[in-house]
Amino acid sequence: MPKDDGQEFAPKTLRIFEAGHRGEDIVAGWLRIAGFDLRTSRADGRQFGFAALGGRFKGHIDGCLVSGPVAMDYPALWENKALGASSWKDVVKRGVSIARPVYAAQLALYQAYLDLPKPALFTALNRDTMELHAELVPFDARLAQDMSDRAVAVVRASEAGQWLPRMAADPTAVVCRGGMSAGKWHAPCAWAGKCWGNNHE
Repeated sequence: MPKDDGQEFAPKTLRIFEAGHRGEDIVAGWLRIAGFDLRTSRADGRQFGFAALGGRFKGHIDGCLVSGPVAMDYPALWENKALGASSWKDVVKRGVSIARPVYAAQLALYQAYLDLPKPALFTALNRDTMELHAELVPFDARLAQDMSDRAVAVVRASEAGQWLPRMAADPTAVVCRGGMSAGKWHAPCAWAGKCWGNNHE
């Protein structure tokens, strides 16, 4: 469904996305210098990824570690995020699975769909200081199944023209209008106008 009018990504957001992609290239270079055999693209230059549900559910990984100087299980999924200082510190303090459950879900899905069940290497680059955090994230099969089931439910509802339950009870909720909640920033929902304007139950 198209976003609400005026809800396209702002130029600042697009610059943040580009910084994230460049940060990924920087960290990939560091890993290779350190002696890891890191594969980030196929022979034709495309990223590794998966597609399901007729291409309506898909994702692309940052890379796969085939071997390296660290005693860990290979092959292993590699995912990197470039984060602002406060988000980076939160990930370092609590670990990615607790601090950023969306990233943990992403890791679990990639591990499942690409048959990479060994612990994934998650790296987080501090965009402000260029500090690097690394942690191994065990495969969470239950989380992967739950997220996969959710994707199936969303696609099937979409195909049937059905509305799924909202995440909030009214349009002033943080997940709709954007803002801070429980120490986490929520961007304004780009579909809030359509969601609440239709007054579906």
